[in-house]
Amino acid sequence: MDFGLEESRCALGMIANSSNVPGNQSMNIDPVKILTARIRVKTLILFGLMSVYICLSLCFFFQWIAPSLDGRTEQHIAADSVTYLYFADSLREGRADPYVLANLSTFPNTLWFPVLLALVLKSTFAMVVVNYAVFFLALALLRRTYAFSMGIFLALLLLNATTTISLLSVNKEIIDLLAIAIFLFARRRGSRGLLLLALSLSLFNRFEVCVVMILYLLAESRLNPWRRRRAVTLVAVVVALSVMLPLLAARSLSARFEEASAGGVIVWLDSLEMHYLYAVAVIPKIAENLFGMLVNPSTWKALGGFSDLANSYVLLFNNLASAAVIAILIRKRMFSVRHDLIYFAMLGFIIMAISLVIQPRYVYFAYVLLCLQAAQQGVRYPARSISRNPSQEIANA
Repeated sequence: MDFGLEESRCALGMIANSSNVPGNQSMNIDPVKILTARIRVKTLILFGLMSVYICLSLCFFFQWIAPSLDGRTEQHIAADSVTYLYFADSLREGRADPYVLANLSTFPNTLWFPVLLALVLKSTFAMVVVNYAVFFLALALLRRTYAFSMGIFLALLLLNATTTISLLSVNKEIIDLLAIAIFLFARRRGSRGLLLLALSLSLFNRFEVCVVMILYLLAESRLNPWRRRRAVTLVAVVVALSVMLPLLAARSLSARFEEASAGGVIVWLDSLEMHYLYAVAVIPKIAENLFGMLVNPSTWKALGGFSDLANSYVLLFNNLASAAVIAILIRKRMFSVRHDLIYFAMLGFIIMAISLVIQPRYVYFAYVLLCLQAAQQGVRYPARSISRNPSQEIANA
């Protein structure tokens, strides 16, 4: 799957040479050259590794995930999947459960899309099949959008345990991946239809991602007087949120603050957010999402058991993966807002840090962007090149 220009030219040259024979002679194809070509070897190795990964993940699904979803065990592994399945079962059976109806009656709503998937697919294994189909579709779209090492990208993506859990359960993260892939592909190709599809998909799956997409469009359009000064734009967004959040969302923030189960520093940061000091809280909250589990003693204590996998192994390896990818980007001197994907991810981190609950999987889509940047072996596209005419796109969208 990792196709380089040189390898492609070599392969085409082999085919061309094999056909350069007298009219009545058969084509002289050297199987040794074909089998030893670098492009074939890398593709076969990657295909083999992915096949092993899929087999192991399916074993993990049947051994632990499926029993936790259908009630055979009380293990908490797949985050909110049990909730989505319960809501889908309630709707399918026609039960007028007040709790279900109340949670599905608001808009925007992050429950609609995963509950719809659970309602339509019914089988948990069917969800796994669909998730893998969505995963490979997203990879195909990204491959047609950027020049990057697919092997490195997959290694970094699968390093994050959230990827595996998301592939094996009904969730929002894999749909986030698809929405981001469609968005980037649409911007590269200048397709307004696909751009609206990406925005719509993210709106009904995780509306905060839709907000980040729209904010990115605005930031890169001529409507932003600082569009060429990206650091200034990020600061302006934070300052604007510091003022707007208490004014426009005071009641919602207060209610969520009372419901928040987190304690200590997080409660204090959330309190700052509600008192016009989001600019002070934003960086610590982003750091908490990316690295908090690495320094949380309760996370390390939980590693001794397997009863709460989602809050121990998965979150820990999520943060380890984030630290590893950021370290790679820093070493490659790519961790800069001069790069489109890093800029996009930074906007995502700022918006997602508004949440009063620290949850690393909320920023999974931004992690995908970081992985994609890290997998680029060189800057193949200049800054602001995702869109040929971003101001026109936002006007049309």
